[in-house]
Amino acid sequence: MNYAVKLISSEEIAKDIMAFHFDKPEGYQFTAGQFCFLNLPDMGFIDEQGLRRHLSIASSPLENELLFATKMSESAFKRTLRAMTAGTAITVEPPLGFLSLPGSTALPAIFLAGGIGITPFRSMLRYASGARTGHTITLFYSNRTPDEAVFLGELEAIAEVYGNLRVLPTVTRMQESAVRWPGLTGRIEASMIEEHCRDWRDSVFYIAGPPAMVESMKEILKEMHISNERMHIEKFSGY
Repeated sequence: MNYAVKLISSEEIAKDIMAFHFDKPEGYQFTAGQFCFLNLPDMGFIDEQGLRRHLSIASSPLENELLFATKMSESAFKRTLRAMTAGTAITVEPPLGFLSLPGSTALPAIFLAGGIGITPFRSMLRYASGARTGHTITLFYSNRTPDEAVFLGELEAIAEVYGNLRVLPTVTRMQESAVRWPGLTGRIEASMIEEHCRDWRDSVFYIAGPPAMVESMKEILKEMHISNERMHIEKFSGY
């Protein structure tokens, strides 16, 4: 069953990254961290990939809207998204995916996010805070520059009220930004995880980001002797 929704608003939240707010249809239920397929109307932009694409739901199940954020490109799907105005109707399909908060709060979770891979984590962290689930979470959030760290201020605000969350952003190309940066620098490495998470050996790991970043994180975790069963992964192609 598909659901008809209308665009409430859209905005550029970082260079080449836009957020899209849709009304949430009655009865649409999803688990924080899931994704769904969007079907866009024909607005004159056509390519072989079509106008149906899956995006992570960035909003929490507790919120009254469906939020999606994505890196823009020149694909027909992304050009159509950019051209849509408030009130434009699309259809969304039922939620899919198994990237979700651990069923138990006994083990701490470490989230490893790269770029726009923050979207499912935004959903999960807002839900954990709003529902007071009790999960202990450390978020490592990597971007090239501070300007690209979407939702960072919001996530840091969540950490202030949800005591079980730590947010550790890092940037990899600080030389390309004039913004003052007091946080971590460099790619997420084993040494960074081990230094800031004393309980990493007992944690479950969640990875979301571009394919190259995801593969790099998998290799790092394997070198740390983290089993595949303790890794939960979501790749973002960006097309």
